[in-house]
Amino acid sequence: MLPIRKVVLYKHGVGYFEREGDVDGDEAVEFQFKSDEMNDVLKSLTVLDLGGGIVSSISYESTEPVERQLEDIAIRLPDGNAWTGLLGQVKGARVEATVGPDKVTGTVAGIETVTREVHGATTQAFRLALLVDGESLMTYDMLEIGGLRFLDENVKTDLSHLLDILIASKKKDAKKLTLFAKGEGERTLLASYVVETPVWKTSYRVILPADDAKKPILQGWAIVDNTQDEDWRNVALTLVAGLPISFIHDLYSPRHKRRPVVEVQEEEAYAPPMLEESLAEEFDEDEAVGAGADAFAMKAMAPPSAPMKRGKKRFSREEARATSAPVQTRTAEAGDLFQYCIENPVTVRRNQSALVPILQSEFDGKRVAIYNPDVREKNPMSAVLFRNTTGLTLEGGPLTAMEGETYVGESMLDTLKPDEERLVPYSVELGCTVAIDHKSETRPVHTVRVVKGHILMKSYRIARRIYLVKNKTDRKLDLFLDHRFNPGWDLFETPEPHEKTESFYRFRLDVPAKGSVRFAVGERHIDTESCSLSNLDRDTVKVWVASSYIDEATEAVFMELVDMSADIEGFRSGIEKARREIGEIEENQERLRENLQALSDTQQEKRLRERYVGELEKQEDRIVALREQIKAWREKSTELEEARAKRIRGTSFKKNL
Repeated sequence: MLPIRKVVLYKHGVGYFEREGDVDGDEAVEFQFKSDEMNDVLKSLTVLDLGGGIVSSISYESTEPVERQLEDIAIRLPDGNAWTGLLGQVKGARVEATVGPDKVTGTVAGIETVTREVHGATTQAFRLALLVDGESLMTYDMLEIGGLRFLDENVKTDLSHLLDILIASKKKDAKKLTLFAKGEGERTLLASYVVETPVWKTSYRVILPADDAKKPILQGWAIVDNTQDEDWRNVALTLVAGLPISFIHDLYSPRHKRRPVVEVQEEEAYAPPMLEESLAEEFDEDEAVGAGADAFAMKAMAPPSAPMKRGKKRFSREEARATSAPVQTRTAEAGDLFQYCIENPVTVRRNQSALVPILQSEFDGKRVAIYNPDVREKNPMSAVLFRNTTGLTLEGGPLTAMEGETYVGESMLDTLKPDEERLVPYSVELGCTVAIDHKSETRPVHTVRVVKGHILMKSYRIARRIYLVKNKTDRKLDLFLDHRFNPGWDLFETPEPHEKTESFYRFRLDVPAKGSVRFAVGERHIDTESCSLSNLDRDTVKVWVASSYIDEATEAVFMELVDMSADIEGFRSGIEKARREIGEIEENQERLRENLQALSDTQQEKRLRERYVGELEKQEDRIVALREQIKAWREKSTELEEARAKRIRGTSFKKNL
């Protein structure tokens, strides 16, 4: 099996593995995989013969259960008496038996059981019956046979295949893949594939110096898990952050399709045709060796030689931090992927995990405080103002904070690109308290405008939040204050924030030692009241005049519009009343017509008919008069609406109060 030389672990749960080793001539190389890894292996396996050879084929174990695989094999190995049980199943097979110093070749005829009585006890013995030289049937005591070699190739193949199946069934959830390499001499073989692996994780340690003039130190570790049944010994480890596309596709399970049945058409036999010989000269095919890739040898990384023993030296803790976990990591970016290439070889034993150092560097940062009432209402949080000056993309993970030699808290670090800045809180700053006072007010109308036939009146709503910060510690606090803003509101009589997040204004304050700071945040919202000039009424206009929202000239225009609207409404009301009267008349006419149809030609009914006809004539005259009135009122209403619209278009006004 080729040893693992390189491991690349990804954040989306897969690992890329490279195996490299030497083969000689035509050689079969075996690999062991879990059954649930086979789909990924079959999808991604790549094999290169770096010495000019070829890979003729790759075989792997079937997904069929053991009982199904044994159906095509005629022989079985019983759990007991395997020797006699096997020979009893291979009658007719040619064998070579070693009996004492002699070798006997013959055909297996069977196994005979012989009962013997020795010293009053009955025992059974087994004898092998062989047909020797095709004419003599000889039996041999099984205890005297030292060895037996099968001469029948089919029997040898079946027995070997049977043993392979049985041994594979003993390995729980393990599947064998065999690679057949063909070539000349010793060559290097490289195989790579992708399988599912646990996601690698990161954790960080931040060491804050006692002297604020010094830079803090960031130490990063990667946690990798080897859940495979094989050790990773001195492998080149690379850790990749990002989310490339990956999926599972079933290539391991056999697929079957139904095929149509086609009958063979029988034809009469005929003599084979005699074909003419070719006139070309005989062609001798030269043996050629394909030009493969140039072989290369991986430079083994020798472990450092042991230092000579000298007098014992003791480093300070600060010196030890810089030397105890030396980090040699190359980093690279490929599109959206970022990778850490560990320079030193890494060893992780099977079913174990390991911490691998990936970073140790100073960075631009300082100790600050951050107050967010949603996190803690009474106290701010101690935090690190973290600026990523390491030159690396920092993958997200837990962070442990140390101040000098003291553990002070923990936090979670989000993914940080180079030069990105982030506040990282790690503990509660109990030496500082914050109290909040809420105030709000509504200011009257401050702007009146006439725009596109509407009068707009704008007024302010103002909300204030006053923060009283008390610092009880002996050191000055660099405090970041988060104020949740109201969407649609603007800052009012407040300094510009240091930055704005998705939900907060973030202000930065200096709080003196043993001192306090009062900071007020004001927000203003503009409320707009709108009224169409075509819907004015006298009482509203009088209120606006009394409130000094409009002047006398605008008042006269508005009153004129009110009169126009009243006249228009009068015409509309008259038209509606006339239409209702016409409807009532038409209903009465329908009744009179029905009565006329029911009258006969008697003298009395003739007089009634004349009366009904007279009423119908009067009603028809009334309908004609009403329709003429409706037409006149509609013309006057339309004329007045056009005049009002023209007057509204010519009206403009603006006043700031």
